[in-house]
Formats: sequence, C-alpha cells, structure tokens
Amino acid sequence: MLGEIEWRGSGLRARLDAVPRLLAPLAWPAGTAAAAATAGLLVGTGRARYAALPLAGAVAVLLARVPAAGYVAVLWSVGTAVDLLALPQVGLSTLQFAPAEILMWLVLASMMFLRADVRRALIGLASQRESLLMAAFLAAVAGGVFVGVENGATLHDAAYDARLMLFYAAFWPALAALANPPDRALVLRLVSAGVIVVVILQAAQVIVGSSTRLFVIAASDVASTLTPDETGFLRVRPPGLTTVYVVAAFALARVIWGPSARRLGGWLMAGVALTGVILSLNRNMIVGLVLGLCVAALAAPQRRRFVVMAATLGLALSALILASQGSALQSDVVVSRVATLANYSELRSETLADRYYENDIALQRIRSHPIGGLGWGPPYGATLESSDAGFLVSQPRPFMHEQYLWIWMRAGLIGLVALVAMLVFAILNGTRWCRTRSETDGWLGAGVIVSVVALAASSNVAIYLTPPDSTVPLVGVLALAAVMRRDLARR
Repeated sequence: MLGEIEWRGSGLRARLDAVPRLLAPLAWPAGTAAAAATAGLLVGTGRARYAALPLAGAVAVLLARVPAAGYVAVLWSVGTAVDLLALPQVGLSTLQFAPAEILMWLVLASMMFLRADVRRALIGLASQRESLLMAAFLAAVAGGVFVGVENGATLHDAAYDARLMLFYAAFWPALAALANPPDRALVLRLVSAGVIVVVILQAAQVIVGSSTRLFVIAASDVASTLTPDETGFLRVRPPGLTTVYVVAAFALARVIWGPSARRLGGWLMAGVALTGVILSLNRNMIVGLVLGLCVAALAAPQRRRFVVMAATLGLALSALILASQGSALQSDVVVSRVATLANYSELRSETLADRYYENDIALQRIRSHPIGGLGWGPPYGATLESSDAGFLVSQPRPFMHEQYLWIWMRAGLIGLVALVAMLVFAILNGTRWCRTRSETDGWLGAGVIVSVVALAASSNVAIYLTPPDSTVPLVGVLALAAVMRRDLARR
C-alpha cells in the first residue's frame, strides 16, 4: 500500500512538473496577443504615444526567441540601404532618438528573455577579457562626456556627440547570436544575404546615376555617399559598405583557407563583395584587404595555398581589367585610382593633406590633455570651409580621419588602450583558431584576422571606429573572436 501511495505521489508530481512545459509554447502567443490588445486599447482611447510600450515589449520578446535576430536586426538597421539619420527621429520628452537607437535598446532589453542555454553561454562569455575590455571602453566613452563638460561643452552637446559610440554595446547581442554553432551559421547566412542586396543596389545606382537615389540617405550624407569622380564615374559608398568590406575579408579567407567543399559559393560571395568594394573606389579598403591577407598568410599553416590562390586571383583580376578597358564599366577609372597608391607625392598633396592637417591639430590637443583627452563636445580646432552665396563660411570640423587619435582625444588614453587591446586579442584568437582547426573551419579564424587587420589599417585614414554602420559589423567580428577563445578553452 505504501508503495502504491508513493507511486501515485510521484506520478502526480511528474504531471505537475509537466504543466509548465505544456504551457510554455502558449505563453509567447498569449503575451503577444495581450500586448497587441493593450496597444489597440490605448490607441482607441486617444493615448497612441503609450501604445508603443507594449509593442516594444512584444518586439523584445520576439527578438529573444531567435538569438541571431537581435544582432542582425541592429546590423541591418544601420548597415544596409538606409542611413541611420535619414529616418524621422522619435521624440521622448525633449530628447530625440533615431529608430536604430531605439531598436538597439530593445535588443539589449530582450536579452533578459533569451533561452536558458544562451543566457548561460552569455554569462560565461561576459566574464572573459574581451567583454571586460568592451565594458572598460564604454566606461571611458561615458567618462569622456564629463571630461568634455569640464572642457567647456554643455552636457547636451557632449552626450549628443558621444551617443553613437554606444552602438559598441551591440557586442553583447553579437555574443548571444554567435555563442552556438547553429545560430552562428544563421548569422553568417543573414549577413551575406544583406550584403548581396546592398551590392545589387550599389551596382544599380552606378547605372541609373545620382539623379535617382536607391538608398535612403540623410541630406547631410548625400555628398559622401554618391560622389561623382573627376571622370564622371559615380562612386557609391552606401551605409552597408563596411559590412561588405568585412564579408569580402571572410569570403577571401573561405576560398583560400577553407575546405574544397562548397568553395564555389565562397568564390561567388567573394566576387559580390569585391564588386561592392571596387564600385566604392575606396583605395584604403583594397590596401586593408591586402594587408589582412598577408597577416593571415603568416598565421595560417597553409601558406602554399595562399600563394597559389593569390597568384590566381591576381591573374584573373588583371585579365578582367584588360578585357574591360574602354567598356561601359569604365574599368580604367578603377585602374587609374588604384595606380595612384604608388604616387605618394600626389596622395600627400591631395588626399592625405587633409589628414595631416587634422592630425597636427589633434596632436596639439592630446599633448595638452594626454590622459583624459579633450572629451566629447568641445571642438578640437580643425575647421571646414565652404561657400555660401559667394561668402566663405568656416565651421568646426565634427570628425577626424585618423580614428585612433580621435578616440584618444575623445575617450582618453584608457579608451584608446582598451580598443587597441580588443583588436589585438581578436587577431590572436583568430590565429589560434586558424592553426588549431585548420582542417575543418579554421578559415573563420583567418577571416577574423583579415577583417580586423583591414579595418584597423583603414582606420588610420578613414572613419571606421565611430559611425554605427562600421562599429556594429566590427563588434560582430570581435564577438566571434571571443567565442572562438571560449571554444578553444573547452577543447
């Protein structure tokens, strides 16, 4: 009798324990329906502004159901065909936020609802040196706001100047998206799909010209996005160009150091991404990819494959350029622009002169404030000159091409050291992965090396470490490197 009572008790406990598992699949649709009903009620009663709150909660929960969705959503919101500042801003009291900023905070809030296994993995990754360095960097950025106030800026100007740097916080959604191999593969496919769309629009924009805009661009960014060359060739540098740059690095690593299976897909992806790089006529990207491939060749064990692939790629590109001379593609424009890399005197007098001007002034400010920097908000002394109705107008320059001096000047020495350390550790993690797993997916480590070296090199002459359309793909690569270190430690 006692045995039967114990058996019935254990059966009852088992049925009670099964209730949460049976109700869990119904909780998410029920919560979504409740949020939608609440939003509809608020709209119907004339309180439409507050209807965004339950909808935001529903979006956060839905993002949490697919770990890859949060990071990819942030990346697509800043790094595809829509400029961050082109969409109407959303007001909250006296503050104005871009839609991508609100999405960013929603994604961070949704991380509380991640699957249990993803949360455990994220907690483990949060204690690694990469996460600690990212937290230190963001703390230095926040500290730069108060330093800027001390140096004469208003709190509003300092905070507004630093706010886009908070997109570095996408590092943690990227960790959640890349923590598990299935989610990692989904992220790679989704990012590649976005790059294909961007390059197609980029090529179409070159064909139709600047009169018809295929990208949603803010008025202040039109000149830098659609720039006619002196020969009439339209340079197209869309918001998703840095993502194209990163994907080009991984695609080249895939075809050079990856397995022979599905290599054709790697070649196609490399061709698409390199087309986007060439249509932008960004010489720093070409130099960055070459430097990244050379560093990866030193780190990877299959150096012979790199030499053969590099020679094959060089011959193919040379043949393509020779075959298309004088064609509608105007490849002579590309050739002539790349050829200027060998003419340093011309580069110094034209392209680099502006950089030297900025660097000289920034170094003066850094010598005066070597530790804390100038902070966010105060102008650093460089100016932009323009003509308005025949009058010369001079205004403070709100940017700087040498990004490392800019970070030092705005986030202080601690911010610069933390950022450089993250880049160095990513290269080291990619090197270890590439050498340890050379027979399987070691090419991912090579892709990390190529992309980080390329972005780090380009940041000496172009703006890649401050705008969200560049920082979000960068933190995705840094997160992948952090996940590689964790997986190698497990092995």
